[in-house]
Amino acid sequence: MIEKASVILHWNTDYAEFPRSEFPKVVELSYEPMITAIEDGFIGTICMNLTGHTFEYLTANYPELIDRIKRLVKANVIEMLASGYSHPILPLLPRERVAFQLKDHIALLKKIFGKKPKGIWPPELAVSPSVLSQIKKEGIDWTAVDYEHYQLSQFFGNDVNPFEIREQTLTEFLVEAYWARGISKLWKYLKAMRLLMKANKEQIEPLRRVTINNNETIKAYLSSFSWTNTTQLAVGGFVPFYKNKNLLKLLEKIDTKMLPFYASDIEFFGYRSMGPTPASPKSLIDFLNKLTKKGVRITSPTQIPDEDWPQEPTYLSTGSWAPDKSFRLWTDSEDNTEFLRRADEIYSILRARNWDKKLMKKLEPFLRIMENSDPRGWAPIPERKNEAYSAIAIIFDILDKS
Repeated sequence: MIEKASVILHWNTDYAEFPRSEFPKVVELSYEPMITAIEDGFIGTICMNLTGHTFEYLTANYPELIDRIKRLVKANVIEMLASGYSHPILPLLPRERVAFQLKDHIALLKKIFGKKPKGIWPPELAVSPSVLSQIKKEGIDWTAVDYEHYQLSQFFGNDVNPFEIREQTLTEFLVEAYWARGISKLWKYLKAMRLLMKANKEQIEPLRRVTINNNETIKAYLSSFSWTNTTQLAVGGFVPFYKNKNLLKLLEKIDTKMLPFYASDIEFFGYRSMGPTPASPKSLIDFLNKLTKKGVRITSPTQIPDEDWPQEPTYLSTGSWAPDKSFRLWTDSEDNTEFLRRADEIYSILRARNWDKKLMKKLEPFLRIMENSDPRGWAPIPERKNEAYSAIAIIFDILDKS
């Protein structure tokens, strides 16, 4: 049986696929019920990561929800994780902007909750050795990393080398299953279940230490796509062959000190789903309470003693939790190429002006929108793309007039 398990819930009101008119519904179906379920007797610690824009939206429209979260943080029931303020792909930013994004989000958490975060959820789990170095300089003790990305880093050197051909990732196959229709969907979910079970037996050692450079390392907590999706599908009980009782039986066969039980978007509980019907927030918390009764402690990587983390570091390549573990999802379309061109032009101007503080204060809200990953990745709606293009136009206008 497992000794400890972790849950990380990521909140993002800049979600690529959600129109802003839907946000009250997201709060109603996902955010608020999750906090209510946690308040109603959950024992343990759940990690949460809210983007800076999410805090802005909730503070303006649902201040009572922020107050409830603050009480849970004070009681150590919720632990807040750092991130980039506006959910950028950190390795695609200049080093100066990585620093702004990290420092601003950490400062916001300290202002709201009165303490500095120990862990970080990098947006889209996109990291590089250089970014990890900057993260560590901000006093962060551990970072979340995609499990498959880590695994590929150990033996796969160059994914554009035709002599190195990797197998399809589990994430890529789950995406196929999600979009399948009719009998094909059932077949793919059956195959996905077999692949998930196989991966679940392999992805049970999330505590790692990775190299930043010859002299530095950082703790890496491996977020498991297989366990995350098994959990999300099973606790809801709405997908054939994925059942609550089957998950409990599986967990009884797992022998590990720490299990990466769930680490992904909170919106998959209550609002949207990889299956036909979303699992409710309460179903997740009820299941965690069942685990607690069986002696499993729901905890945070922060609470793991140093001696339980490996001392020998391993290599982690540049990558993300995208299906192919690269950044292509946020770089390769025509819109993304244009975003990057204009962003590079803006950064060149700002660097030439030595990142003038007075100018940066004017530009910061629009730079954050421009740098947000959601207008670029996954399936951004036109509204989200237009926000990024509008921010770029405003930035150029300010630069032209200053």
